[in-house]
Amino acid sequence: MTRNEPSGLTHSSALLPLSLLFLIGALWGGFFVLIKIAVTGGVEPVSYLFWFTLLSAIWLFGAATLRGLRPRYSRMHWPYYLRLGLVRFTMANMILYTVQGKVPVGIMAVIMSFVPIFTYSISLIVRIERFFWMRMAGIIVGFTGALLIVVPRSSLPDPSMAIWVMLGFGAPLLHAIAYVTLSEKSRPADVDSLTLSSGTLFAAALFALPLAIALGKFQFLGWPPTRGETALIAHSLLAAVNFYAIFELIRIAGPTYMTQANFLSVGFGVVFGLLLFSESHSALVWIAIALMLVGVALVNWKR
Repeated sequence: MTRNEPSGLTHSSALLPLSLLFLIGALWGGFFVLIKIAVTGGVEPVSYLFWFTLLSAIWLFGAATLRGLRPRYSRMHWPYYLRLGLVRFTMANMILYTVQGKVPVGIMAVIMSFVPIFTYSISLIVRIERFFWMRMAGIIVGFTGALLIVVPRSSLPDPSMAIWVMLGFGAPLLHAIAYVTLSEKSRPADVDSLTLSSGTLFAAALFALPLAIALGKFQFLGWPPTRGETALIAHSLLAAVNFYAIFELIRIAGPTYMTQANFLSVGFGVVFGLLLFSESHSALVWIAIALMLVGVALVNWKR
C-alpha cells in the first residue's frame, strides 16, 4: 500500500472496476459478432430473439437461485417487465438482429453508441434534462457523422446498405425511449437486479414467441447445433455474465462509470469486424466513426 492509498483499498480492488469495464465493453463488442454469425448462419432474427431472451432469462434465474435469492415474479411487477421487455428487448433487438445480418459489425457497433445521444434528445423534449450547448453540439456532430455514412453512395461497400443503416438507428432509439420512460423512479423498489433482469427477459420471450409463429419464422434448436445456433447459445450465456458484470460495476463504481463501456464496445466491435470478417471501411466511414464518437463524448462530457 502506498502512502497516498486509502486504508483498506488494495491494488486488486482498485483494478476491479476497470477490469469489469473492459469485460463489459469486450462482451458488447463481441455480441455484434455472434449475432452476425447466427443470422447469416441460418437462424431467423425473430427466432433468434425468442431463444436468446428465453435462454438468457433461464441462466439468470439459475444464477439468482444459486445465490439464494429465489426469484419471485409478483403480479404487480409484471406490467413493468412487459413494458420494458417489449420496448428494450423485443422491438429494439428485432431491429438489431435483422440489420446486423445486412451491415458490417463495426458500423452496427457505432450505431448502437447513439443510445446516449437519443436519450438526451428525448429527455430534452420531455423536459427532464436541461439544455447544454456542449451536449447539443454533440448531437449535431454525431448526426453529421451518421449522414456521412448513409448519404454518399461511395461510403458503404454496397450503396443498398444505406437503408439498413437508417433502419439500424431504430435500435438505439428504442433503447433510449425505454431508458427515459422506464427510469429508476418506475423500477419496483423491492426487486433485486437479477430477478428484474430475468423477469424482463422472460416477458420479452413471451412477446417474441407468438411473433415468430405468426411470421412463420419459428425454429427449434437442433442437435448437434449448427454454427449459427452455437453462436446464439454462446450469446445467451455471455449475456447473462454481462448482466451480472453490469450490476456489480454499478454497485461498485456507479452507473456513470459504467456508461464508459459504450465507448469501449465501439472499439471492440470495429476491431472484431476487421479481424474476424476482414471488413474494410472507406475514408468517409472512418471520418464518420470519428465524428459519431466525438458526438457521443460531447453528450456525455459531464460524465
